[in-house]
Amino acid sequence: MTKKIQTVLHSAGVYQHYYGYNYFLDSVLMALESPDRLQSIRKEIYFPIAKKYNTTITNVERNLRTVRDALIKNGGLETLETMTGCPLQCGKKPYPKDLICIFVGYLSEYF
Repeated sequence: MTKKIQTVLHSAGVYQHYYGYNYFLDSVLMALESPDRLQSIRKEIYFPIAKKYNTTITNVERNLRTVRDALIKNGGLETLETMTGCPLQCGKKPYPKDLICIFVGYLSEYF
């Protein structure tokens, strides 16, 4: 499943050199494993990732926003719209939690 997530990220211009790349991969994998974790994302996803990488929850959140911003900057909104099947709100960036949910929904449905 990691390879599938990487393929989607790479197609949207997001690569390993972005600080939140591994955090995002882990977030999606954890949410795929147990979607209920999204209900308490800070406790169930961000905290374990912060612990794994010896950083803070604040850094995890900030670096996930970096991934989101890189995705949008590189034309990834079209990819997200393809994944969701509908247009995203014009001018509004999805929250990192929403981005994770989009990936989880897409991967659960198609793979």
